[in-house]
Amino acid sequence: MTKKLFIGILFLGIYLSFFVAVMSLQTVSAQTAKNVILLIGDGNGFNSDWAGTYYRYGEIGQQRYQTFPVAISCTTYSRTNKNVELPATVTGYDPSVFWETIANGTHSTEFTKTTDSAAASTAIHGGTKTSNGRIGMTYDKKPIELISEIAVKHGKKAGTVTTVPMSHATPAGFVAHETERGDLGTIFRQMVSKTSPLSVVMGCGHPFYERGKPIEIKENEDEKAKRKRFNCVGNEENWEIMKSGTLNGFNVIETKKQFEELAAGKGTIPDKIIGVARSLGAIPPVDGYLDGVEQTRELLNKNYKKADWNELPSLSTMSLAALNVLTKNNTNGFILMIEGGAIDHANHGRNIEASILEHTGFSKTVDTIIDWVEKNSSWKETLVIVTSDHETGQIWGAATYNDDNNNGVYDEGDSFNEFRQVQNQGRGKVPGVQYGSNGHTNALVPLYAKGIGADLFLKRIKGSDPKAAQFWKFSGQYVDNTDIFHVIKTVIVP
Repeated sequence: MTKKLFIGILFLGIYLSFFVAVMSLQTVSAQTAKNVILLIGDGNGFNSDWAGTYYRYGEIGQQRYQTFPVAISCTTYSRTNKNVELPATVTGYDPSVFWETIANGTHSTEFTKTTDSAAASTAIHGGTKTSNGRIGMTYDKKPIELISEIAVKHGKKAGTVTTVPMSHATPAGFVAHETERGDLGTIFRQMVSKTSPLSVVMGCGHPFYERGKPIEIKENEDEKAKRKRFNCVGNEENWEIMKSGTLNGFNVIETKKQFEELAAGKGTIPDKIIGVARSLGAIPPVDGYLDGVEQTRELLNKNYKKADWNELPSLSTMSLAALNVLTKNNTNGFILMIEGGAIDHANHGRNIEASILEHTGFSKTVDTIIDWVEKNSSWKETLVIVTSDHETGQIWGAATYNDDNNNGVYDEGDSFNEFRQVQNQGRGKVPGVQYGSNGHTNALVPLYAKGIGADLFLKRIKGSDPKAAQFWKFSGQYVDNTDIFHVIKTVIVP
């Protein structure tokens, strides 16, 4: 071999090695997201989403998230406690069964049932089907590694924001491990412990305010009522420590002004924050009205008569405040879960007025997140997912069934007509709907995604529902809620 040939081969080898290394880095980069923002409209099925969109815009497809490149749907069923592995062929959603009659909205099988928020949140954040009531645990009470824990292991920060108590099922399933969702005090203490993966915990659960107004506490308040009032912040002892302004390294805020200043980036941004808005049960949709449509403010005041709007931050404000904390001195990125939690409450109460107001506050928050990505990040480094944990209320169009016993739900003795569309009454007006129940169903829920890794959902399609495609004007394709975990894990783990 000549010297020139040897040198040529050597340089070719070096070049090929360099090329392979560069391509390898590009492949990793193409699959890795710096930030993931997951927005969950609790109880927001397709018809609830349509109702809220008709109210806000008067036309479907006008929500910015409804134009995301990935617009599919998601199954939500949970599993029973039956002590067997779920057979691969088992599915808790069968389109041919679901669309037979409204009674099949809660269809169960030997292995599956209609989910609650705890099992759904655990599936979304842990990638494993579990039984109702479990938080970050398998059906047989074994802890599951959750996406917040995985993210922090890989150098990211994590946080939750919600309009309901901070330790309720959906935020709890992002971080905690508990066999019973009702143990709010224990869950909250896990969320804000010294070893918690969270840097942000925001929502309500304030023991001295409801909807911004002071709670009237009876002089002879019994111990049970007192424990319940402090449960969402751990216990009374926890609250006394929080009143000092810190707990386990978390700064603590509660006033609307504090939330707004943090959202605006004013003052010193803390490394960790607990934001307890001044409401025990839920934060009403502060921005649920529509600009230029005065009757929508009247609708807001009608449904939240006892709210003091001067004391309450919006979900958008809390989300921006959370982002400022999560991005402080952070080049590795973050994962943030934002919940519009009271859409579910409204639909449990069969209150379409409250539902569309809550939906508007939630959809405005999605807009806020989109604006943040486009101003402070990019779609090349951030993945945004908008979905729901389950459908609530069996919402359909008016006259889907005859309510022969006039009790407001579909039950024995009522006659099913046909599935009918939510009726559009125009922007700023309450759409025409009929509730079939005051509980959860197995209906498909929307799933929208944009940004780096969004196309991974299309590689995990579990099936297609032609009737849903026709009814809700999308492809009809669906993934399972556990796929959300697997897509997020794929894009945050290099």
